[in-house]
Amino acid sequence: MKNLPLLLISLLLSLSLSSQAAPISHEPPYKVLATVHPLALMAASLVETEQLSVLLPPGMTPHDFSLRPSDIDVIQSADVIIWSGAQAEPYLSGFARRWPDKIWIDVSQLRAEGQPNDGHWWFSPAMMVRAQQQLANALELPAGNFAADVDAALQRAEQLLAPLRSRGFFVFHRAYDHWVQAMQLNQVGAFTLSPEQKPGMKTLQRMRDQLTSGEVVCVFSEPEFSPALVQSVVRGLDVKQGELDPVASHISVTKTGYPDFIQDLSQRFATCLSPD
Repeated sequence: MKNLPLLLISLLLSLSLSSQAAPISHEPPYKVLATVHPLALMAASLVETEQLSVLLPPGMTPHDFSLRPSDIDVIQSADVIIWSGAQAEPYLSGFARRWPDKIWIDVSQLRAEGQPNDGHWWFSPAMMVRAQQQLANALELPAGNFAADVDAALQRAEQLLAPLRSRGFFVFHRAYDHWVQAMQLNQVGAFTLSPEQKPGMKTLQRMRDQLTSGEVVCVFSEPEFSPALVQSVVRGLDVKQGELDPVASHISVTKTGYPDFIQDLSQRFATCLSPD
């Protein structure tokens, strides 16, 4: 994986994306709202934390979120809203139409051909580079070193994970497809497509058979969901376990928050997939 592709993407998109966001009508500082924590990690490369808010409370995912009156006030007070699009966050679609004078950065519109149609867009480093460039254009700020920092984090991830690509793993739910594609990892299956859906007994038995055969060497759980389901499958088997947080709640919102997230994610995969 080379540095050139993401840097070129950032430069080439700077012109095309600049036309998608009208200037903000008042002087800075501007209020930026990210709907989920990982999008705030990207935005923090440009925006001071005092200007940046996150809509979803810590640990909550779009799967189980519903708007409160106070959330509507937060949306109304923001100048720029970074969101995952109508499919992933349908509760915001009406507000995007209601307040067209605000800048709505719909990350789902930045998906390249061939990428998974998975609303966890922040697991695609290339999409986050595009989103950061669009935010920089909206705020009339230079994008800085974000693309280079992301590329550096990806280079380190490549070194860690390339030797482990053939090793199979299960995830709790299908949140990581963008990362799996970017790193060419061997995701064998998931307990559920969405946290709202519970897997059936046939699914669990098939997963246990794959663990028993050695096809799968690592099972990832998630902090917001009961580990009982995972334990029911791995009980008595010599298989490594790891934990992935799909909303990266443990990563601090700093200038380097998103590259830090990539580094943490790659280390978690490497630890669980390594044979030692």
